[in-house]
Amino acid sequence: MLHNLTKGLEKTVTRHRSCLKSPQSDPEQPADSAKTSGEETPYERKIRERHRDVQELFQRGLTIDAISARLGLDRKTVRRYARAATAESLMRERPSRSSALTPHKPYLARRWAEGCDNAQILRDEIAARGYQGCRKSVRRFLNTLARHNGPRAVPPPPPAVADVVRWIIGRPENQNDQARQDLKDVCSRCTEIAEACHLARGFATILRRRDGHRLGDWLTQAHESQVKEIRTFANGLRKDLAAVTAGLTLPLNSGAVEGNVTRIKLLKRQHYGRASFDLLRRRILLAH
Repeated sequence: MLHNLTKGLEKTVTRHRSCLKSPQSDPEQPADSAKTSGEETPYERKIRERHRDVQELFQRGLTIDAISARLGLDRKTVRRYARAATAESLMRERPSRSSALTPHKPYLARRWAEGCDNAQILRDEIAARGYQGCRKSVRRFLNTLARHNGPRAVPPPPPAVADVVRWIIGRPENQNDQARQDLKDVCSRCTEIAEACHLARGFATILRRRDGHRLGDWLTQAHESQVKEIRTFANGLRKDLAAVTAGLTLPLNSGAVEGNVTRIKLLKRQHYGRASFDLLRRRILLAH
């Protein structure tokens, strides 16, 4: 019975495999900008370094022409840098250039954070959203994300279906804290798995404690369940309810009989077609 229940749970958890994956935070950030908070862009760095070089040479007494020749800059540019008190005064807001990819950049940033960095796959996804550009533009944008966001945190893999079933059907007292927490997280994300867990553990408790008198109440709950595998399992129990109730109540079992039957079948198959009935009878009687 516990084996059949386990098979039903496997089907339930497999149907809701998507619920096993823990949700990731949605990194909705302005991904179209190459600058992150507190980080200097290449444009700003170039202005600052050029201003420092011009000011240093100008303070040493070099003329505008001499500085222009040494740094390879136009005289007007050198004069403008020499007159500027700070590099910040030379910086101006550069107008952002819009492209066909711009409306899709937040989506690409989210998918990249989720772990998808295949430019062709992402290009196909945003093409369904109206993008008509090429894959190279998508790849350049993904490279920008990788440069300015550092290594991407790899989300932990979801638990396997077999592990979730083992957490549900196993004895709770034999599980560690991490397994209990993982099962709790899975149940919080899927109501059907949570309901299946509650009913399966209830039946396992009846079986282990031999509380057959509680089977009727459990069957009523299972019949009203939204989990079809649990209802199918309960309907199977109803077909032989008297035998099931006795098995969940009495300490007696047919284990010894089944063991002898298996032993006799083994001896029979060892001489199948090559031994008479008398020889098989003698081997069975003398097998001990």
